[in-house]
Amino acid sequence: MEEKEKSVICWSLIGLLLLLCFISCLGIKSATPLITKGNPSTYWLKQLIFYVMSFTLMIIVFKISNDRIYSSMWIIYSILIILLVGLAIEHFLHTRLGIQIVPMAKYAGGATSWYKLPGFDLQPSEFMKIILVVVMADIVDKHNTKYLVHNLHNDCLLIGKILAVSMPPCILVYLQNDAGVTMIMLASVAFIIFISGIQAGWFIIGGIIIAAVLGVMVYIFLYEHDLFANLMGGDHKLGRFYGWIDPEGTYGDQGYQLFNALLSYGTAGLWGHGMETALINLPEAQTDFIFAVIALSFGFAGGGFTILVICILDILLIRIGFKSKNNRDKYFTAGIFGLLIFQQVWKSFAHWSGLEIAAVKMTYSTLFSKS
Repeated sequence: MEEKEKSVICWSLIGLLLLLCFISCLGIKSATPLITKGNPSTYWLKQLIFYVMSFTLMIIVFKISNDRIYSSMWIIYSILIILLVGLAIEHFLHTRLGIQIVPMAKYAGGATSWYKLPGFDLQPSEFMKIILVVVMADIVDKHNTKYLVHNLHNDCLLIGKILAVSMPPCILVYLQNDAGVTMIMLASVAFIIFISGIQAGWFIIGGIIIAAVLGVMVYIFLYEHDLFANLMGGDHKLGRFYGWIDPEGTYGDQGYQLFNALLSYGTAGLWGHGMETALINLPEAQTDFIFAVIALSFGFAGGGFTILVICILDILLIRIGFKSKNNRDKYFTAGIFGLLIFQQVWKSFAHWSGLEIAAVKMTYSTLFSKS
């Protein structure tokens, strides 16, 4: 008789998530005097509530069999696609015609990525990032079970299946003028394809394509400014790009937030200035620049410890993926790792020329592994 699949709790991962919960709540609490919207003193409580809800959801998922989880994801995927379509339509109508027809759709910061619900804003693309990884993992597992030999035909079929489910949400999110989440989702697609077992020649082809795209983008950036601005999603996104490559030179405009973050790192010293320090203005201190707040408050020691915990989390996820006896879970772990590592590397270059780490909002559905 075939042995039943059993669920195994990864206690080390639980411990890391609890530690990240403490760090993120402490950082947001320290950002209280810098927060300019809503009720600043309650933001850390909301973060704690989200962690409690996430852990509760993880326990529920832990009690459900793998097959039921993967099959139900297609229903959630379809619902999220419908929500993304509504936001894409609303963004087009709002920016081109100045009208609003999609109920509760919210336009903010140049993008239409949220539905304004009572008490909170819902961003479907954030959920789609995880659901897309689950769906792609299921597709790869079923394909490799059916086609045991990897040849040109079978690999093309597999890549086609992955692109068929990943491109619609990526395009819809991009149409909401959210290029950041689009790139994060594409990173998970790349990691899933990388571990899917396709022939090595595809990676050479992929490398050539990436090099060609980067070369074309550099040429357009240097010689076709208007076209580059359109590809970047308009002057708003282009301004952020210029603020990234020259924060000091654009301090009066696009580089204001980033250069202030750099100043916060440089003045904090080894132990920082203490909790709830407001020496410098940091817009969106509770989200995009939460690491700057941690470094400002707790110095190199606090910032370094945060980076260390995140690196340990990355290593642990890789270990979980390699140890899993279920190929579908291996593909899922690879996709989640792709999401995380891309955000970390991207934020590293975008926020501190190689040292900033993404905001600590890690309420992941990778708490448990199945073996």
